[in-house]
Amino acid sequence: MAMSRILSDKNSAPTAEDIEEQIAELRREIASLTRNIAAFGAAKVGDYKSDVDRFAADAVSASLDALSSAKDEALSLEESFEEHVRSRPLQSIAIAAGVGFLAALLTRR
Repeated sequence: MAMSRILSDKNSAPTAEDIEEQIAELRREIASLTRNIAAFGAAKVGDYKSDVDRFAADAVSASLDALSSAKDEALSLEESFEEHVRSRPLQSIAIAAGVGFLAALLTRR
């Protein structure tokens, strides 16, 4: 019996039986509300988990793309450096000696 019906059916004060029935109805409604809240929370957790998984996959993909790009750039610089050294060996030796001399001066201090 619904609580509003219990209250409206009686013209006199509620009995102990009426109050017990109201308490039982409240318990059923609280149990139902608890189940609904748990189901809602589980659905939200699932939504958040899928969002986090998607974000993680995007981050991994972006990181792998950046790594691949950096690797390609390093290989390109290496090839360019080798080409420069092969085309101008004396100039390359002079530059290397100058850099070594400067490094030696800086490390002595």
